[in-house]
Formats: sequence, structure tokens, C-alpha cells
Amino acid sequence: MSRRGVAIVVAVVFAGALLSVLLYTRQLAGILRRDAVVFSRLYALTFQASVTEDVEVGQRLTEEALTTLLSELGRLRIPVVTTDTLGTPIDWAYLPFDLEEGPEDVDRLRDYVAELDAQRAPLELFDIGLQVHVGDPLVLRRLRWIPWLQAAALLAVVVGGAWMIFTSFRSERERIWSAMARESAHQMGTPLSSLVGWLEQLEARPSRPQAGEAARDLVSEMESDVHRLLKVSRRFELIGRRPALEPVSVGTIVDQLRHYFSARLPSLGSQVRFAIEIPEDAPAVQGNETLLEWAFENLIKNSLDALAGHDGMIGVTYVGCVGHRAVFRVFDNGPGVAHRIRGKLFEIGVTTKERGWGVGLSLTRRIIEEMHGGGIALEASADGASFRIELPVADAA
Repeated sequence: MSRRGVAIVVAVVFAGALLSVLLYTRQLAGILRRDAVVFSRLYALTFQASVTEDVEVGQRLTEEALTTLLSELGRLRIPVVTTDTLGTPIDWAYLPFDLEEGPEDVDRLRDYVAELDAQRAPLELFDIGLQVHVGDPLVLRRLRWIPWLQAAALLAVVVGGAWMIFTSFRSERERIWSAMARESAHQMGTPLSSLVGWLEQLEARPSRPQAGEAARDLVSEMESDVHRLLKVSRRFELIGRRPALEPVSVGTIVDQLRHYFSARLPSLGSQVRFAIEIPEDAPAVQGNETLLEWAFENLIKNSLDALAGHDGMIGVTYVGCVGHRAVFRVFDNGPGVAHRIRGKLFEIGVTTKERGWGVGLSLTRRIIEEMHGGGIALEASADGASFRIELPVADAA
């Protein structure tokens, strides 16, 4: 059964249990109100019979009270068994079972009297040598099933809710693995495209001595792309487990990314300028270089995508330290982030790109917050997008 079907079943069970309890409570309240009226009438009849001096009137009032009492016993279906001094049933009414004419009925009545006496002590009528054994009314006998009904409904809700949570987690894991597969293809796309471009340029160059220096530059860039492919494979090895952390220079990481993207801007953007302001004395952070490079790369690639086809600027700056955290800012002067998705920008599947997967920022938050104990947030800015990143300082760690 699907999660939707289980949710419907759980809702129906819970609603049915709640409705039955409400209806039964209403019925019970009506019975109690009626009992109050009946008992008030009995009190009035017995009081009048006790104070009247007319014997005939007193007898009539007593008979009317007795009739009212028997009627109430019948309405409530209260079982009553009268026995003699030897415990032999001599009269009964409103039993919860039918009796057949036979000697076994006496034994069955005796057993039932024992059950009634276990619930409450019998009424002793010593003057006439009788005992009256009274049971619970029918409404009270039905009431004992209400707690079981509530427990069953609660169990169904708990089991159904647990199953839906489990399937939700499983679905989320499957969604994450699927997103990771797409992200791996996306991560490898840039260096692979660059390699194809370098190869085309090598094939188009004439074989002459002066072309050797340019060829060596192309080979160097190709080696850089191959090295990046190796990094991509290493990234996905690290993302599933807690990595080893060591002092890392964010300035070095960002400078390497600037060099890498600057050589490839013709295929990724148009007239995009980098503004890196991380001083050499900025404190090192406690982190994993491969994963932190991935996080900052995702932010820079998002800015490049936002500026695609337009002039613009991407900046990475060191803000300072707050407590034991170093604060950095990654920003651009692109179109910014729509207000409707600002609150859920770091969730998987949320993206501003027409063909985006909505994975990069989610991975970035996981790397910075869960794997490094830092923080990342989208800041308010007049134009473009600005991200504030906080990472633990290496010395403090």
C-alpha cells in the first residue's frame, strides 16, 4: 500500500475511533441526565409516602416508586438476581444471557451470582432472609470496550505514522542518491568539456616550433582538468563519511578556483571578473581541503550560472572572526534569489536554474555545517546573492 493509502486508512481509523467515543460520551451523558430525573422522582415518591398519614395513599405512592424503579432497571438493563439464605436463586431479571428450562440453569445462575458478588457485595435483606445481587448496567458493560478501541486506534496511528516516516526516510535516501548521481555527472561535465576543447585546439594548431610553448600551456590545462576529475571522484568518497580535518587555507583554495575558472570563462560566462580579498594573515580553518574546495566551487559556479551571458563580478572576501569561527563571504551582482525560495534554498531539489537539479547548495550546507561544524546562510543584499560562511578556526580547534 502506498503512503497515501496508509495515511487515509490511519485517518479513517482515528476519525472512527474519535467519533465513536464522542457519540458514546454523548449517549452516556444523556443516560446520566435521565437517571437524575428518575432518581429525583423516586425521592419525591418515597418522601411523600413516608410523611403521609393516609395508609392507602402511602401504599399507592410506594407501589408507584417500585414501578418506577423496576422500569429504570429495565431501561438500563441492570441484571438482578435474588437468592435465599442457602444461595439458591429464586428470582432474576435482565440477565445478559438466556436461560433454558433445566437443572443446569441453577448452576449457571449460581456461577453468575458469584461473578456479581466479586464485583460488589450483595444487598442483605435480613428481615425476610434474602440477598439481592446486582450487576453493572448494559451501558457500563459496553463502556469497558472504549479503552481497547482507543488503544487500537492509537496503535494504528503510531504504526501507520512510523511506517510513513520510515518510507519517507527511505524515499529521501533514494532521492539523495539519485541527486548525487546527477551531481557527479554535473561535476565531471566542466572538466570533460574543457578537455574536449583543449584537444580541438591542439588538433587545429600547425606543427611548427613556435607552437610548442602554446601546446605546453594546453597540456598543462588538460592536466589540470584530469586532476580535477580525480578530485571529483575523491569528493564522492568523502561525502558519505566523516573526513579527517586539518588546518586549511581558504585563501589558497579560492585562489586555485579563481585560476581554474578564469581559464575557462569563455565557455562558462561572459566578461566575469573575480574579486578575491582574503589576506595572507587570515586564519587557517579546521577542515578537509577537498570538501571545502567543493563547497566554495558550488557557490562560485552558482554565481557564474547567474551571470551567464552578462558582465558581472564574483567576490570572495574574509570578513573577520566571530568567536572561534572565521567568517567569509561569497557574493555576486547577478539577479539574486527570488523571495519565494529564499527560505528553502538549501533543500534538495530547490533551484533557480531552468535545468538545475537543486543539489549543489544542499551539498554545500552539508559540507560546511555537518562535516565541519560551521554555518552558511543567505544574507540580505541590495543586488545579487551573498552567502555568509563560518568555519572553525584551526587554532581554536
